[in-house]
Amino acid sequence: MKRFFRCRPVLQFILFFTLAAISLQAQVIQVDSIVTSEWQRSKSDIGRLKAALSQNMTSSPVADSLLIVARQLAYPPGQVIALCQLAGIRLQQQQTQQAAGLLQEASQLAEQTRDLKESVWMMNQVSRIQRMSSRTSPSFSASFVPVLESLGRAMSVSASMLGRGKGARAFPFEPPTSTSKQMPDRRAFQANPSDFVVQVPNSAFEPLQNRHFRFKTDIVDRLLDTLIHFDKSSPQVVVQLTEQKKRRDSSHELSKAFAKEGDYAKAYQYFLQYSAYKDSLTAETTTRRLASLAYKQNLLKKEAQIKLLTKDRQLREQESNRQRQFVLVLVGCIALLAAFSIILTRNNRAKHLANQQLHEQKEALQQTLVELKTTQDQLIQSEKMASLGELTAGIAHEIQNPLNFVNNFSEVSSELVDELKEGPFQNLPETDKEYADEILGDLTLNLQKITHHGSRASAIVKGMLEHSRTSTGERQPTDLNALCDEYLRLAYHGLRAKDKTFNAELKTDFDPKLGKLTVVQQDLGRVLLNLFNNAFYAVSERKKQQPDNYHPTVKISTKRTANQVTIRISDNGTGIPQAVKDKIFQPFFTTKPSGAGTGLGLSLSYDIITKGHNGSLLVQSQEGEGTAFTIELPIS
Repeated sequence: MKRFFRCRPVLQFILFFTLAAISLQAQVIQVDSIVTSEWQRSKSDIGRLKAALSQNMTSSPVADSLLIVARQLAYPPGQVIALCQLAGIRLQQQQTQQAAGLLQEASQLAEQTRDLKESVWMMNQVSRIQRMSSRTSPSFSASFVPVLESLGRAMSVSASMLGRGKGARAFPFEPPTSTSKQMPDRRAFQANPSDFVVQVPNSAFEPLQNRHFRFKTDIVDRLLDTLIHFDKSSPQVVVQLTEQKKRRDSSHELSKAFAKEGDYAKAYQYFLQYSAYKDSLTAETTTRRLASLAYKQNLLKKEAQIKLLTKDRQLREQESNRQRQFVLVLVGCIALLAAFSIILTRNNRAKHLANQQLHEQKEALQQTLVELKTTQDQLIQSEKMASLGELTAGIAHEIQNPLNFVNNFSEVSSELVDELKEGPFQNLPETDKEYADEILGDLTLNLQKITHHGSRASAIVKGMLEHSRTSTGERQPTDLNALCDEYLRLAYHGLRAKDKTFNAELKTDFDPKLGKLTVVQQDLGRVLLNLFNNAFYAVSERKKQQPDNYHPTVKISTKRTANQVTIRISDNGTGIPQAVKDKIFQPFFTTKPSGAGTGLGLSLSYDIITKGHNGSLLVQSQEGEGTAFTIELPIS
């Protein structure tokens, strides 16, 4: 019992240490499981990334996305291959500076790699990308040499570390295991130093195995010697082929030398250069051989053509002899026919002169008929305008009489007011004078307004009388700028007399070099007045529809060209619907309400311009935005 109590502290210490060790081991197992799961998940992501990077790429966004994924996974080999893929795409896009920067970054990352297996995989992928780029342009192949050299140095460092027993850097995401702490067996490693090179796929060492044809080395050399020593070969081609052959042979010898020395990275690098030069020489030789065969084929074809041409020439000579005999016979016949042709020519000339005279007489009669029709149309138009003028004159005379009474009595009333102020007004009491003076002032102001507006009405009636004056149809030189301005003011004041609330902005753009044009002044004035009235009516209607934020505008412009004078009248009114635009020049057609228009204005205007002045009247309109009428009058 005493011994038991003496050993009790030791037993408690052993029990405590055992429990602590068990709990620590449980934590280690949990951490190991977490690390293992993360490593397995990362390894699967890296496997998918390597599979994607092993494919050929021609799209920059895809290469960028793979580079981002490799950086997120912190996987340097994947970053190197993605950078090389992206650099190859940039080289194809002629962006050499960006490609150089990407390849420099790839070289730095490749040189830091210490995993021999990953280095070999990167070497294969970079070689594949180099071959793909050399197909586009052989000069691109040299751009990837720095990356291959960096990979070679990394492989050399990894191999030396394994040879010294220190071991290369493990796979970045490889979970820690108990075996990773063990020292490698130097003798096992030194026994087979080429095991790491054997892991490279055979396709990397045979770049022509996927081609549709193969050439043996001695056949290629014989073809190269033929091209080099051929007398007709270009000196530049000979120098180029000789230089490439030397480079191929030197690369092959260097690859063998480095393989014997055990530097398999350098051996692999120079073997890739040897394969590239061999592919280039084989392609060049094939191209030259095909060109030679094509040249011989063309030469044979030309010889056959020469033979055919010789036979053809003989046949033509025989045919020409026959034709000479036939020509001699024809000459006799032609001589006989010439005599008959001279006689017939004289007869035909006489008939032609007679027909020409008849044709000239016919044209003269047709021209006379056209002039008669034009004169007839002008007479009919003059009759129409005369009837309309008489009607307008009668109405104007009837209006003039009441206006005269209004004007006269307004003046008499003004005089009576003045007499009232001088006479009885002075006798009123002072208390009533102020009120009476106010009434007399208002009465005087009203009489002045009556006189003013009566004078305006008289001026309008006077213009109507001048407008309705019967046209004689006589043409006379007329200042079109002054005529247009006069009828623009006349139409505007006429509408203002009917609607005092109406206001519009008048814009004029007259050509100062317009000069005078020989026209029928009264008829052209009727046309202008009618077009102005329609323009003012359109803007007033739109003003009623859109009372806010709308400014009625009527514009007239004149322009003289080499052959004609153009008068353009435009407004920003309601416009003409497309459905009725083709009918506006028809008689008695109107879009105005009943009693507001007769439908004869545009019809008479069209006849005056087209038939009376040999011009044209054109219309351009867009419903809801405005209308523009263009009058084109010939200067002659």
